[in-house]
Amino acid sequence: MLRNIIVSWIGTFLQLFLRLSWGVISLPIALLFHLNSIQIGLVATVFYIGYVVSSIPWGLVIDRIGPSSAVEYASILLVGMNLLLFLFLTSYAILLVAYLIEGLITAAIFPSAMKIVAVSYSNSSKFTFYVALVESAGPITIITLGIIASFLLHLWRFIYLIMAISFGLIAIFSHFNRIDVNRTEIKRSFKIILDRKITIATIVRLGELWSTWGTTTWIFPMLVLYRNISPTLSGIFLLLFGVGQLVGILSVERLVERFGDRTVILINLIGFILLTFSIIFSNNIDILPEAFLLGIFSFSYRPPTDSLIMRIAGQSSAGTSIGYANAVSQIGTMIAPSFVGLTLYLTHSFSISMLALDVGCIISIISLLSLKHL
Repeated sequence: MLRNIIVSWIGTFLQLFLRLSWGVISLPIALLFHLNSIQIGLVATVFYIGYVVSSIPWGLVIDRIGPSSAVEYASILLVGMNLLLFLFLTSYAILLVAYLIEGLITAAIFPSAMKIVAVSYSNSSKFTFYVALVESAGPITIITLGIIASFLLHLWRFIYLIMAISFGLIAIFSHFNRIDVNRTEIKRSFKIILDRKITIATIVRLGELWSTWGTTTWIFPMLVLYRNISPTLSGIFLLLFGVGQLVGILSVERLVERFGDRTVILINLIGFILLTFSIIFSNNIDILPEAFLLGIFSFSYRPPTDSLIMRIAGQSSAGTSIGYANAVSQIGTMIAPSFVGLTLYLTHSFSISMLALDVGCIISIISLLSLKHL
């Protein structure tokens, strides 16, 4: 079963690195194509438009053909798309179209990873831990970006070549590592979408992703351009943010065992809001320890939320439930980059833009409290 976790983790890491690296490489690409903050945010937004549109279809397909096949087919397509960006990125129009298509394809990978975990560990008392283990790919992606951020400013084009090679390897690995699953009829899986509890839990996830990925997409350029912090110090902030996420996500299982899924989610949402206020009023040095704390609160709600959704749906429809959750919740990641970009464009204010990230947490808190009454 360890091999299943490795496949799930690597696939999750690659798809996250593909989309989150935009938060760093957007700076040199913006200079190359003379982009403003709205145009920068729009690239991330079109990616998530594709991600949202295809998430439900991919979820249904995953439950039907199995997660290994879905990862293999998607990875092969992503090899071609990233080679295109490496070789032929010559205009903003190509950039937008390519990121839209990559969003459509990439939506297959995370639901497949969660399906693999559900099939392998859903009957285990450590189910949330294994979900958290796979989702630790998120913080490690942030840590990696924080370490190499300065290099990416100069070598950004090679990211696409590395992505092409990496997706080629994961396609081969998935082909020879088939996960045995019970095929679920699409009609049966589709009923999961109508479950009211899953819908409300998915809205909780929407708000979480708004705040988490909105921060991840914008915090580096916001610190450099609107807080006048050097790229090196901003990279350290991003690194500590990722380390905090990793610490939080790997320790969340014990908190869930003691306090329960919903209480842990609520604590982290409130903590995120408090940390954004603290960062606004801190000086440039004090924000570094706050970056670590913000990381903890910005990701620890994810594993219990995803575990809750899959428990409601059941193992046989895990792919559909997470695909549906991705489709709805990714609206948060689709809106947040452009929303923050528009806020920056209109106000030129770091403080107001940080508060724009808290909108997601407020949505999640309201939805979570509604879920308690069902």
